Amino acid sequence: MRKEDIVLHTKTFRGMKYRRLGKSGLWLSEVGLGLWKWGDPVYDGSRVGEHEGFQILDRALELGVTHWDTANSYNAGSGNSERMLGRYFKSRGGRARDSVVLATKVRNSVRDEHELARDFSPNESGASRKYIIRAVEDSLRRLQTGTIDLLYHHAPALLPDASWETPLDETWDALNTLVSQGKVRYLAVSNRTSAQLAVESSALAAVAVNPSRRIIGVQNAYNVLQRPRVAAQTGATLADEADFLTYLAENQIGLIPYIPLAVGLLTGRYRKGNLDNAGRLMEESWAKEFLTEDNLERVENLVVIAERKECTLAQLAIAWLLAHDVTTSVIAGVTKMAHLEDNVGAINVILTAEDMEAINM
Repeated sequence: MRKEDIVLHTKTFRGMKYRRLGKSGLWLSEVGLGLWKWGDPVYDGSRVGEHEGFQILDRALELGVTHWDTANSYNAGSGNSERMLGRYFKSRGGRARDSVVLATKVRNSVRDEHELARDFSPNESGASRKYIIRAVEDSLRRLQTGTIDLLYHHAPALLPDASWETPLDETWDALNTLVSQGKVRYLAVSNRTSAQLAVESSALAAVAVNPSRRIIGVQNAYNVLQRPRVAAQTGATLADEADFLTYLAENQIGLIPYIPLAVGLLTGRYRKGNLDNAGRLMEESWAKEFLTEDNLERVENLVVIAERKECTLAQLAIAWLLAHDVTTSVIAGVTKMAHLEDNVGAINVILTAEDMEAINM
């Protein structure tokens, strides 16, 4: 990736560093807050409820962690992650909402509150105008706000032959309409290849009433143990990773990595000879994907580097992502206050070229 392809500007607020998202004026905290497992633990499978969640959100604001990321269908389609945020904003008033860059995603079906199961029609998910406009209106009600700052179309809606299920001009005209109505401020996508980004960017440009409206960010899986995964291609290689990052830089699209800590493997909780810990990695059938001999060996090597840098393994993993200029903000999920405090320390970890080479081995 050529350094001249992207100019990295930063600001600071409450000790937190901020970067601009793609070709826009929107600033995101370098460390964000992922709210996947937040909701109502009594019945939706989440891990963080309102009592502890509100305390963590209060502390996040104090630390300048103001990029909060959720989705309408988190926790098995319950919608409760958005509902929790809505109740938080209502309880804290307008100042808290104004301080936050609120990001959510639409693509999947969502149940009503406390509804355990239901049948969904074909029009209650996907990328159609009918679904997208209704889904955003429902998200706004759950979030108890008038505007979503950053809206993602969550994953490409494709047919079995990999063609688009809905004509792209319909999808992007609907999203453009929501911006015109003031219900959405910025548009982004997740789980996209560079080819999909290119064709969707062209579709938006064709229907947008204002040339400044563009896809400014992409949220793909990315961590030091699964580098090719960022390209969102089956069988991707390190070359595909490099090509994807170059595409983002050349087109001024910001990267927001998810699964930055490899579902807990990059926190140091799971080590060789210490795999009996309960937790998300063990409880949700991620073990087959992440707990490989190669990954466990790499974790041991990364622990040595972290000790040399006098930081935690999680801080090293986040700092590695932030060392890529196309990365705008890293959204790491937390279930305890200590996780948030630790993640924030990553902004002070400076990695040299030699550090990066050692980490990438």
